Amino acid sequence: MDTTEVWAAVDDRRHALAELLGRLEPGEWDRQSLCEAWTVREVAAHLTLVRLPLPRLFALFLQYPGSTNRTIRDGSKALARRMTNEEIVEALRSMVGLHHHFPGLTCREALIDSVGHTLDITLPLGREVELPTAALAEAADHVLSYGGRGNARVFRHLPTEGFRLVATDHDWSRGSGPEVTGTMADLFLVLTGRTVHLDRLGGEGADRLRDAVVQPA
Repeated sequence: MDTTEVWAAVDDRRHALAELLGRLEPGEWDRQSLCEAWTVREVAAHLTLVRLPLPRLFALFLQYPGSTNRTIRDGSKALARRMTNEEIVEALRSMVGLHHHFPGLTCREALIDSVGHTLDITLPLGREVELPTAALAEAADHVLSYGGRGNARVFRHLPTEGFRLVATDHDWSRGSGPEVTGTMADLFLVLTGRTVHLDRLGGEGADRLRDAVVQPA
């Protein structure tokens, strides 16, 4: 996917997520998301951070010093406290067509965020969504490009090295070793440290991968 296609995928996801959030019951906003630090509301608020002007973003780093993860975590929580549900939905809608990213990142981090946090919100609510497999594959490849360094540090590390990951719904496979199969969404979840669908993985290497996650070496 080129840059234009990546931003189109981000726009589609922002629009779809705004529509979904607009239909949530009040109590669903306070459910625990797949992100241990955040509720559904806080994940949704986090996705609106990029629309803040740079002075407000820099103010967050001053207000919540320490690691970038801490700044983003606590800054998102603070933003969620200041915004109503309706304001979060409208903010996401207003971001369709907003094609800029956080300083030092790229449109592909925006894609990783948009598809990853969609799953963080929808899976705990029992609202599985159909995500375009091409977008998931592009996001998964960019996660792999980190090589476990740099931006990969925001994800929990799962021991996928030494396995061949093969998608069952898209022409995508990466790595070498015993085969682990799953949908593109399930493999993306694993690559970004989410264990919620480990039980859905198949292939000769699936049990070994699950054992390695439960009992790391």
